Amino acid sequence: MAQSEKEQDDYRITYYNAVSSKTVDWLWYPYIPYGKITILQGDPGYGKSTMMMQLAALITNGKAMPDGSGDKIPGNVIYQAAEDGIEDTIKPRLEKAGADCYMIRVIDETDKELSMTDDRLEQAIIETGARLIILDPIQAYIGATVDMHRANEIRPVLKHLGIIAEKHNCAIILIGHMNKASGSKSTYRGLGSIDIQATARSVLLVARLRDKPNIRIMAHDKSSLAPAGDAIGFEMTEDNGMVCIG
Repeated sequence: MAQSEKEQDDYRITYYNAVSSKTVDWLWYPYIPYGKITILQGDPGYGKSTMMMQLAALITNGKAMPDGSGDKIPGNVIYQAAEDGIEDTIKPRLEKAGADCYMIRVIDETDKELSMTDDRLEQAIIETGARLIILDPIQAYIGATVDMHRANEIRPVLKHLGIIAEKHNCAIILIGHMNKASGSKSTYRGLGSIDIQATARSVLLVARLRDKPNIRIMAHDKSSLAPAGDAIGFEMTEDNGMVCIG
């Protein structure tokens, strides 16, 4: 038997000296890693979806990320939105952001709602070579039979999603709303079990300035793979959506 493994029926143990180390690839360092799950969360109406549409537009056009970084190679995006209409909301907002809509796909949910464990998700990634998958919001894609407040139910779902992300080296972003608990740390204000945030390798928080309601701040709430990134400011504009102001 090989030194690295011992097998007996379904039992296997691997020695770490047989594991090959590798570096993390980044869609946007240090905020959004490839091959991992990232969560973007904030209170309703704070511009989370708008921010992701701006990001999708940059990716499909091969443009740099808001801070000027990124590989600047055009890539396909899968954008699933359960709360907004595709024809009257999502498509117009993507067009306003300047996205190449030919490179953005959506899995048809007319006859069957999509979930994180749905085989169609991985099939779509394989067929399109998508570099970014956005599921908006989290609770719409957990699955009808899964209680998102129970760790033993949510963990297998997110583990399955994480395996898909790593297997195809694509970035998966879950958009989440915050609960109404005032005075709590932001980590504990995400909807559902804390295990949702625990599974993600990067958690980003979107907030609004009280005295400047058109200004949004994106800040790192959790960063497991790199030092936390600097907070970034965005201005909400009628003509151009979210514009990075540094």
